[in-house]
Amino acid sequence: MNEQALIDELRKPEYSGLSDQEAADKLNSKMVTTTQPIPAIDVQRYATVNGIWYKIRQAAEDPDTANPPKAAAQGFIDWIRAGFAMDTTNPALQVLAADLIRFGLLTVEQFAAMRGLADVSVRWVDAAGVGECGIGYVRNARKVIAATGGIV
Repeated sequence: MNEQALIDELRKPEYSGLSDQEAADKLNSKMVTTTQPIPAIDVQRYATVNGIWYKIRQAAEDPDTANPPKAAAQGFIDWIRAGFAMDTTNPALQVLAADLIRFGLLTVEQFAAMRGLADVSVRWVDAAGVGECGIGYVRNARKVIAATGGIV
């Protein structure tokens, strides 16, 4: 349980005036958007449905494809076939995507849409590492806040 995250959240004015139960309910229902690695199967599914997979696979497997486009295409295909999740913050993946875009195998818009698969809505308590929040957690956090002169 990340007690500091709970304390920091409960310091916000939006929780003042709420009962412990109301604050717990609000915390448990609060949703945030976070970025998570995209499973390889989801990347391949998106690329297939949108005509990207076949274009890149053709460039990777055609013996007449010039290099460097071939290496970029092979890198993408190998990445997905190995089952590696697509972490949009990974610099190596960003370079690979830039190469695919530069060689006309992927558009900026297609990559942006693919990156959008990484954005997921999750409960704040899960994203912050607090876990299911009951009134006991709220009471304890508010005691800490009160002891340090914060808003309760």
